[in-house]
Amino acid sequence: MDNSEDILQSPLFQTVADLAFESIMVTKATSDHTNSVIIYVNQAFSNLTGYSADEVIGKTPGLLQGPRTERGVKERLAEDLRNNRTFHGDTINYRKDGSSFVIEWKIAPVMDGDEVTHYVAVQRAIG
Repeated sequence: MDNSEDILQSPLFQTVADLAFESIMVTKATSDHTNSVIIYVNQAFSNLTGYSADEVIGKTPGLLQGPRTERGVKERLAEDLRNNRTFHGDTINYRKDGSSFVIEWKIAPVMDGDEVTHYVAVQRAIG
């Protein structure tokens, strides 16, 4: 287990994530800033999407996207992540049962020096 996974298991992180009203997802960054893999979701994520943590750990956040997820928003997200900027936007995502919902979310890079190690996403249903 690397240090980031130790942090995810820390009592401080667990308490903050468990108390959060909003969905929290942590992904491990990749060198090309795409296809980052989910390493943590909180209970609010499961309540929002219908997916348990066990069902999404090791998968990419793209599993929440579908035919009505806006391409332009995904392109802006990719551009912000490539440039180590915090992304803020909304689009249509999909629950495990296939139902769609409008999501507002922010994704911030976690930096270790000049290197992005993870992304933290906070999401909520709107509208």
